[in-house]
Amino acid sequence: MAKPIVYLVLGCRGSDQFRVVADLVEFGSLEGEKSVLFHSSQDAEAASSDFLVKHREAASAPYVYENGQLGCTVEEGTDLVFLVADGVTDPADFVEAFHAWLPESGCELGRVITVLHSELAIGNKEAFPWFECCIHFSDVVLLARRETVGNKEMKVFLDHYEEECFPCLWEYVKKGRVGNPSLVLDTQPRRISRIFDKPEIFEDDDEEDEWEEDIAGDVSKDPFLKTASGGKRARELPDIADFL
Repeated sequence: MAKPIVYLVLGCRGSDQFRVVADLVEFGSLEGEKSVLFHSSQDAEAASSDFLVKHREAASAPYVYENGQLGCTVEEGTDLVFLVADGVTDPADFVEAFHAWLPESGCELGRVITVLHSELAIGNKEAFPWFECCIHFSDVVLLARRETVGNKEMKVFLDHYEEECFPCLWEYVKKGRVGNPSLVLDTQPRRISRIFDKPEIFEDDDEEDEWEEDIAGDVSKDPFLKTASGGKRARELPDIADFL
């Protein structure tokens, strides 16, 4: 029996995540597939009002996130799982908790998706590092909340990531809708982070040696997950709640 496919959804609170996930389920999943949305207890009201799916089988439930650990149980028979971060937690901490939860979840990772609050990410330099972290882990970045972002500002923002050769997919969101939900839910990895990858084995034909790369799968080697002395992150992020 195939494992459920899980999508981790990052982004700050107020980015229309639940409307976007509803759109992905409604128009990106297949008929007969069963989807479930997991949300924080603090987001129960937003999930109830915005996660509206009419033509697909979909349920929602809260998860537990305490002391850096993520807890939620995926029921048998589920096909697609959407786990939406609470939108105020340090994304590096949440990704690390998700990384630890995934092997025991019975699920297979589909993609990491960021629903980007473009006004904050592009218009506020102090808040930007928080979103930069989300993008680092993402296969897809959905550009939402663009009402006050000019075309020139958006181009400069996207050009920066193109120059840095980021492999992630960029798609616009309009009124909670995505242009091509099936493309977003495609499971081909496009993230720059290697923490969810399996190490590759390399061979030296001349010396007949083999060695395993030491980056893939190792959270301690990821630039946003590395810790410095005292147990703090080597790259500390702003508290996004200060900007919401």
